[in-house]
Amino acid sequence: MHSRFSDCLLPVIDNRRILEPLATDMQPRLSRLDGIRVVVLDVYGTLVISGSGEVGTAEDKRETEDDSNPVTDPISIAASAAGVTNLGQLPTMQRVRARIERVNQSRLFETNPRPEIEVLDIWRAEWVEAGRPDIASDPPLVCEIAAQVESIANPTWPMPGAADALQTLHARGLLLGIVSNAQVFTIPLVEDLIGGPLENCFELNLCHFSNRYRASKPGPLMFDRLVRELARRNIAPEQAVYVGNDMLNDVFAAKNAGLKTALFAGDARSLRLRQDHASCADLSSDVVMTSWNHLVECLG
Repeated sequence: MHSRFSDCLLPVIDNRRILEPLATDMQPRLSRLDGIRVVVLDVYGTLVISGSGEVGTAEDKRETEDDSNPVTDPISIAASAAGVTNLGQLPTMQRVRARIERVNQSRLFETNPRPEIEVLDIWRAEWVEAGRPDIASDPPLVCEIAAQVESIANPTWPMPGAADALQTLHARGLLLGIVSNAQVFTIPLVEDLIGGPLENCFELNLCHFSNRYRASKPGPLMFDRLVRELARRNIAPEQAVYVGNDMLNDVFAAKNAGLKTALFAGDARSLRLRQDHASCADLSSDVVMTSWNHLVECLG
């Protein structure tokens, strides 16, 4: 399956170590979901265990990283792993995050309340600014270093039960889609989970990734596009269920689009209840699942 995507993305798969879900205090709340024709899924924290709970390069803000120490600096580690021998004039994680914030701020509009970046554009710009045209002008190298950093910032592992559940639902004739905050690293993780190309399991026109739209959840754009494609197939929004681990980004956003919702509460790392957010104060999902078997049961 590695041949399905560029070798420069392999570190997000090859650098992984086994992770287990951390138990939550949530109890399952299950009910039969009748009339569902489509299951739409989040990726990070739902299909895969995510060390940061979200796509990591843009989100991870650990205070413990020391950009001045090549032993602990993730960019030094990543560049060295990618074969870079001259480790002078490197960007810093602080500067990368600052650029992400500036770019997102410049694209913040009423119609796009949650902008998204394309992370490889960010890295190319940072290598230019750091005075490293040798790296900036080599797209596979930029990609590999970014993937190495992502594997450090956001270690992942397949969520137990997810692959089997997808196979069962697909075999039943349910259509599968994805709406996820994502970067170029995301599709390889899903393809690794299902053991083959995305289209073997998912309807490509029902798959929406934030980096392609430059807009992320809980903004409405990706769900608007999803609902438009459902309508083209004569499927009503309430005939689709969205599964995710975040009450704001997933349940709130999907419910606003008219979908049924299932909160995945199977891993404490990524469960986001958002109880202090006004949009989630009186919000509940249609079901709460703590394992993937629960979804299969609700759709049985």
